Amino acid sequence: MSDAASQLLATFESLPANEQHELLIAMLRRSGELPDTIVSDDQLVEIADELFQTLDAEESDGDVSISR
Repeated sequence: MSDAASQLLATFESLPANEQHELLIAMLRRSGELPDTIVSDDQLVEIADELFQTLDAEESDGDVSISR
């Protein structure tokens, strides 16, 4: 990962959970517009699983500021 990408990730992680959620949705929508980026079904499942596990862990810790 490049330094620029690492810095973006660090900035993302410093955002409040609701802003992380909004940004993630926006980035996922835009990723479909990239011509050379094809994400396989297996990769999407892995990403979704990781995201849901993180959200579940936050919910069980009572650390959720996103209303669904």
